[in-house]
Amino acid sequence: MTSKKKIPVTENESAEIIETTEKAAIKQKGFMGFFRGMSLTVKLTIAILFCGCIALFSTIAFFAHTNSLKASAAEYDFLREFAGDIISGSGSSDFTHLSALDQEMLQINPDYVFWIRVDGTSIAYPVVQGSDNIKYLNTSFYGEPNKAGTVFMDFRNIGDSLKHTIIYGHNLQQGGMFTDLHKFLNPRFLEENNIITLIVNDHIVEFKIFSARLTDVNDPAYNLALSTPRLFARFADSIGAPIQATQIITLSTCVSTGNDDARMIVQGYRIFR
Repeated sequence: MTSKKKIPVTENESAEIIETTEKAAIKQKGFMGFFRGMSLTVKLTIAILFCGCIALFSTIAFFAHTNSLKASAAEYDFLREFAGDIISGSGSSDFTHLSALDQEMLQINPDYVFWIRVDGTSIAYPVVQGSDNIKYLNTSFYGEPNKAGTVFMDFRNIGDSLKHTIIYGHNLQQGGMFTDLHKFLNPRFLEENNIITLIVNDHIVEFKIFSARLTDVNDPAYNLALSTPRLFARFADSIGAPIQATQIITLSTCVSTGNDDARMIVQGYRIFR
């Protein structure tokens, strides 16, 4: 049996091998090896600094979010005051200024479509319609970035789909926007406050609430494929609308359950007085 011959290694090659081996060992140890070699005092200092940075950034983010919501609330307070007695629900019967209201709102935001007000709630907002259902989730009525967003109508609401109008608004921990929709889960509250009012051009359009429930994004309530009377009749029946319903409105907001698909919806049918 023949033995393998050893290949001679020069002094320089031997040094290179040792250096490469040391580098590999250091790399293998990585940060944890470096961290283990530190004193307890240094480790505690690093941990405190790390936690402090997290707390600082969290505080900054919290105040930025809070200030954004406060700015949004102030904007809508101003718009309500500007809109006058009709918008605030004071009971005024003078509708002559409604066309002027539309003109003023359109100057602020060309995507404005109408004003919405819901009995017994703080819901009294201008409604917009964008080219998608994403933009106004985090954009104010004035077109500025804002976590409260703007109340908006589904971008698919055109033509025949206006038989069923869907309007979205955020559910905010601080209140405002569509947070008050959750009040309608109380049957007594629903019985005493059941009118949704839209101010469209120079007209007052009213809907009577017939349903309020927790659901998800797959609910038939989000159906807008209603191009024929038969399809609309089937849709109205599927959501429990009264037989006399000719137009339906759905107000939708999210739910604070941790489920991104969960929704709270309130639905009404148009009434004529």
